[in-house]
Amino acid sequence: MHSAITGRIHGLVLGLTISIGAFAQTYFHSTVGMQSTYTGNCMVTTCSGTYYDNGGAAGNYGANVNNIFRTFCPNAAGMCVRATFTQFAMNDTYFLCFGPNSCCDYLSILNGPVQNSPALWSNCTASPGTITANNASGCLTFRFVSDGSVQLAGWTATLSCVPCGIGPSGTTNSDCAFATNVCSDVNLNDASTGPGITAEGCAGCVTSENYTNWYRIQIQTSGTLAFTINPNNNADDFDPVVFGPNVSCAAMGSPIRCSYAIGAGNGNTGLGNGAVDNSEDVYGDQWVAPINAIAGQIYYIMINGWSATSGSNGFLLDWTGTAGLNCTLPVEMLRVNAECADGRALVEWATASEWHNSHFTVERSPDGINWKEAGRVNGQGDTQEVTEYLFVDPEPASEGLMFYRVKQSDFSGEGSISRTVEVQGCQPHTGMTVAPNPTVDGVRVVLNSASAGAGNIEIRDIMGRLVAVAPLMDGRSADIGMGRLEAGTYNLSLRLPDGREVERAQIVKE
Repeated sequence: MHSAITGRIHGLVLGLTISIGAFAQTYFHSTVGMQSTYTGNCMVTTCSGTYYDNGGAAGNYGANVNNIFRTFCPNAAGMCVRATFTQFAMNDTYFLCFGPNSCCDYLSILNGPVQNSPALWSNCTASPGTITANNASGCLTFRFVSDGSVQLAGWTATLSCVPCGIGPSGTTNSDCAFATNVCSDVNLNDASTGPGITAEGCAGCVTSENYTNWYRIQIQTSGTLAFTINPNNNADDFDPVVFGPNVSCAAMGSPIRCSYAIGAGNGNTGLGNGAVDNSEDVYGDQWVAPINAIAGQIYYIMINGWSATSGSNGFLLDWTGTAGLNCTLPVEMLRVNAECADGRALVEWATASEWHNSHFTVERSPDGINWKEAGRVNGQGDTQEVTEYLFVDPEPASEGLMFYRVKQSDFSGEGSISRTVEVQGCQPHTGMTVAPNPTVDGVRVVLNSASAGAGNIEIRDIMGRLVAVAPLMDGRSADIGMGRLEAGTYNLSLRLPDGREVERAQIVKE
C-alpha cells in the first residue's frame, strides 16, 4: 500500500555535475580471506585512492599470506582502473621458492574482477610501474603471496581511472539500478561483463561482486519464490543472492537468501531442491530454501559469477516456485493537470510509485498534434511513495489554447506518455523587468511603475524555499546576487509590506 502524499514537490533541474572519485581513500591488502575463501575484501568501485599492502605506508607486509586477493573496479562508465606504483620493495627470492623468478613473496595483478582472471604482471624483483585494466569490466584484481622468512616494505600504489573504450557501460543489469524486470515465469539466458560501476551487493554471505546480473520481481499472487540457475558451462560457479522484501537499490541490507557454495556436479544452484537453510558458505550444497512470498512484495535477485569464463558463458535462470510474478509499469501516474495562474502556465502531476524512472519531459503543442519539448524534470529513480511534481512553462501562450503532456523515460530509454491537458492563453505580467535572464551572478529587477513604493524582491527555488531577498531601492528597483546559488530555475516575486505578492517572474541561474 502506498503511503500518504509526502508533500515533496519536485521541479525543473537545469544543471548536472558528475564527479568521479571526489574524495580519495586509503585501501589495504588483507592477510586472511573472508569465510574460508581467498577473498580479502569486498570489491570496491573507485577512481581514486592509495592502495597499500597490509603494513601501510610505514610497516612491512605480513608473513604467510596465501593468495589473498582484492578487486578494484571503476565507478564510471567507459573507464578502466589504473594502478601506478610509487613504492615497491618485495625482492625476496630463493631457488627453492615456487613463485615467478624464484620469488618467495610476490604480487600478481590480474586483468578482471575474479581471482582467476588472466595475469598482467606477476613478480617480485622489480616494480610493476603503471598497470591498466584492459577488459570489459574495467577491473584490476591483486593477489599476494608471502612466506614466513622475510617481510619487506611492500607496495604503495595510486589508483585512478582512464577512458578505455571497453570498460563498463553503466547501463546493464550488472548494477542493481538497471535490474531486469521479470514479468512472468519464463526462462532467462543471461551473461555479464562484470560487477558494474556501483558496489552494492556485498553483505551477509556475499564476500564480493564479480560477474553479476540483477533482477527485480514483484509478486502478483502469493506462493513460493524459487528458481534454478543452470550454467551454460557446468564448470562455471554461480551464487544466488536475494534481497527484500521491499528494499531499494540504495539500501539493500543483508540478503535473506544466499549461497556461497563452490560449484560442483552439474553446477546447478538456486532456491529450492529441498533445502531448508537460508544461507550457506563455501561448504554448502549450493541450495537454499524457497521464500514464502506475499502478493505485492518486491525482491531483488543478484546472480554472482565467480569464474573467469562465467561472464561470457552465462546461465539459464528457470523460475520453479508457485508465486505469480507481475510486470509493473515504470511509473504509476496518479494525475496530470495544467492551469493558468498569475500569467504562468503550471503543469502539475503526481506518481504513486516509480521504478527505474530517469526523468519526465514536459511537451507543449498549439494544436495537440505537433509537440515540442518545454523542459525536463528529474524522476525519483525507485520509490514506493507518492511524489508530486510542478513545472512552470517559461513560454506560455498569451492567447488561445496550449496543450501539454508529460512524457516519462526510464533508465533504459523506454517510457510512456500521459494524457493531454490544456490551458487557455496566459497573459504574462508586464509590470516588472528582470535582467539578465538567464544569469550567472545576479539580476537587476526594475518595476515598470513606481506605485509599489516599498517592499522586498524574493527569490525562491523550485520547491518554494526562500533563497534570496533584497529591498526595493527608490521604490522600484533591486539588485540580487545569485553567484552562490546552484544552477536551475527560480521564481522571483515582489512582496509588499502587507504580505501580498503582486508581481512574479521566472529566472534561470546558469
